Amino acid sequence: MSSFGETIRTLRLRQNVPLRVVAAAVEIDSTLLSRFELGERFPTDEQIKRFSEYFQLPVDELTAQVIADRIIAAYGAGAATVRAADMVKERLSDYGRGKDDEE
Repeated sequence: MSSFGETIRTLRLRQNVPLRVVAAAVEIDSTLLSRFELGERFPTDEQIKRFSEYFQLPVDELTAQVIADRIIAAYGAGAATVRAADMVKERLSDYGRGKDDEE
């Protein structure tokens, strides 16, 4: 699975669009876009929405990529992070079942 930055860079290159054009379309400067692509910075929710609209991608998918990127940047990709991700998945699954039972 690709990171947010890898996804944006791949799409931009496939469409043969210069950094400055995408940056202008999502209302940021080229330097910030470059940092997003390199994984050095993370976009705001509003910026994610603009990327979603520009590249016609689901905003939830891009948001999920950014959340994953932030977790990995903060905690690394070690066993504890993988276990924590499993715990989140389990808890969300339990939450979904509990919510459905209440309806």
